[in-house]
Amino acid sequence: MKGILLVNMGGPQSLSQMHLFLKNMFSDKYILPLPFGLRQFVARMIAKKRHPASWEKYQLIGGTPIIKHTEATKEALAKSAEMPVYTAYSYTPPFISDVMQAMHNDGITEIDVLTMYPQASDTTTTSVFSDVKKASKKLNGISIREICDYSVHPTFLDYWKTLIEEHIAKQGVENPLLLFTAHAIPIYGVKRGDKYPDTVRHMAKRLADIMNRPYEVAFQSRVGPVKWVGPDTDEHLEELVSAGEKNVVLIPVSFTTECLETVYDLNIKLVDIYKKDDRMEHISRVEIPVAHPLFIETLKNIVNE
Repeated sequence: MKGILLVNMGGPQSLSQMHLFLKNMFSDKYILPLPFGLRQFVARMIAKKRHPASWEKYQLIGGTPIIKHTEATKEALAKSAEMPVYTAYSYTPPFISDVMQAMHNDGITEIDVLTMYPQASDTTTTSVFSDVKKASKKLNGISIREICDYSVHPTFLDYWKTLIEEHIAKQGVENPLLLFTAHAIPIYGVKRGDKYPDTVRHMAKRLADIMNRPYEVAFQSRVGPVKWVGPDTDEHLEELVSAGEKNVVLIPVSFTTECLETVYDLNIKLVDIYKKDDRMEHISRVEIPVAHPLFIETLKNIVNE
């Protein structure tokens, strides 16, 4: 029997789980490429130091939306694809290994691994597939198919085009600049061969060309002292506004659910602030709907293909 394993990063639902989330995330060698012992030490220090302040941000946005939105996606995809769909998370329960064991117990022999990350990256998809491979070694008779990078799948581009055009029409703004924003990765990842930034730029260009609209690309949510891929969304937006740009629509193209990086980093830190800026006539952000039919169709199509 065939089933789909739908994976996302997870999200903290309490202060203690905030600590667990940070510890697990920075223990991931694809996030923090340090020797094992040093990585574990640094992960514990980061979790201990940052989890109270990080949890305060989650409280400002009413808790993590990721779990609820991913579970809704699972239900819609199971109905549309007419096959069992299981959800697992990288950094909070239920974890990938536990869910794969449950799938095995339920008689699933073929697993299509599908992530909520549209662009492939070592920090996301490679990390997930590594965990899947590790878990599969303990399960006899299981075959795995990894489904990676659907960022320019025609249905996915149609999904984003629909969201953007509906948003612009609803806002009543004339020919805004589209500022595509994606989660940044450290430069050291790019130097190791991670093509994620190029994939994001390629997707943005495809979308802008389809809609025949002006656009820019930036990368957000960088943390720590290391150098990150840029331009930084916060800094680039200020440069655009200072240069006379009056109308901007932010589009979080690397995200498939609302999360801290969309609601806090974009809405609270940018949109809410620039709405009060006399230099601008309009700024808004395209919101990510829960289990939109075109997104579900995208996932169904790439599984069937």
